[in-house]
Amino acid sequence: MCYNLRMAFRKIYVCGHRNPDCDTIMSAYALADLRRRTGWQNVEALCPGRLPPRAKWVFERFGLQPPRSRADVYVRVRDIVCPEVPILPADQPLINSLRTLESSGESSLPVAAADGVFLGMLSPAKLLPLFIAKGDLSIPTGGAPLHREMPILQSDDRVHDVKAMAIRNAHNHFPVVDAQGRLLGTVLKRAFAETPPFRMILVDHNETAQGIPGVDEIPVIEVVDHHRVSFAPTAEPIRYTADVVGSTCTIVARMFRGAGLRPSKQIAGVLLAGLVSDTLLFLSPTTTEVDRTLAAWLEKLSGVTGKELMDGMMSVGSALTSLTPAQAVDSDRKSYAESGYKFSLAQLEESNFVLFHRQLDALGAELERVRTAEGLDFAALLVTDPLRGHSELLFRGAETVRRALPWRVGAHGLFNLPGVLSRKKQLLPEVLSCLP
Repeated sequence: MCYNLRMAFRKIYVCGHRNPDCDTIMSAYALADLRRRTGWQNVEALCPGRLPPRAKWVFERFGLQPPRSRADVYVRVRDIVCPEVPILPADQPLINSLRTLESSGESSLPVAAADGVFLGMLSPAKLLPLFIAKGDLSIPTGGAPLHREMPILQSDDRVHDVKAMAIRNAHNHFPVVDAQGRLLGTVLKRAFAETPPFRMILVDHNETAQGIPGVDEIPVIEVVDHHRVSFAPTAEPIRYTADVVGSTCTIVARMFRGAGLRPSKQIAGVLLAGLVSDTLLFLSPTTTEVDRTLAAWLEKLSGVTGKELMDGMMSVGSALTSLTPAQAVDSDRKSYAESGYKFSLAQLEESNFVLFHRQLDALGAELERVRTAEGLDFAALLVTDPLRGHSELLFRGAETVRRALPWRVGAHGLFNLPGVLSRKKQLLPEVLSCLP
């Protein structure tokens, strides 16, 4: 019965890429709303990591609670506890506990003290001497011989880390406790062979290497994206919606229309914010007429213009003044593996390049730290001024790639990229063409 219970999706997560930007967070939030409105159950949008200040401003602007931030979605032992396995109170008469054990159909059951602390497993084999001696079966269960030699799992243990041990172990029941030793339930051995009780919808990316840590442990049932396709093969058919547009929010807005639904004023607002953020208020070369058409529709529904939202987001403090160098580099960073090279490209929007130049040493050191820690061949930070249509590039690593880049090196050793606004459409293709 536990198998069937877990096969029902306990939760469907909608999540964008790690180091999230406004488009990835807003599209996840709106798509979760769309799926709930079309009858899906237990759908939750996640923010993969720290909520960026500009995204926080958007949710406050429309009076919405932002999505829950998660550092990872690794499946934990607590996620596969079987709720149908009873927990026996230590003060319950043994005869009553034996009846519960018999009716449960399990070979053993966990016993907990009044304060919840795990005491051991009640097993007929362990009680054999008591049966032979015709002992008193009215004694408290906690006073009977209990089995205590089995592995005890911690609730925060990753299933991936304990799976091999559990499968090899002779026991079929594994008690699960919290940090204080309190019993939370039991995991059955067969649970380690079942699929997790969660499903995942990816937005604004399709490469699991760019996703929230742990995403590769959860079956993906849908992808909504506007990037190149590098998605791994799946065991079963999935929904896959992609288009050559400037924003994933554009696609989600069109999905609302395709379903014959209008997003609420608030949801229209967050979609519009994500759209104008990712298209840089339609200045990015990734912008299409579809983006402009859907933006006009969202403006009518939300009662606010895209320019108002863009101005509001840009008024939020500079990332270079509000974040540490590590946070600034990681705030919107994507990693790639191409032609035998592993590399990372980060991007920041900043209208005051003086702030950028003042922090070059610290930012360069952080890029080098990331490169070393993650075993990358090179790492780069693209700082973009969307108002002037200009970017500068800070590069660390792979000298052969650096020399092949087509842009002129200016002051401070930075590459000048006039007219370059898009990492996806302008920076990445040039970088890929430089790989030997």
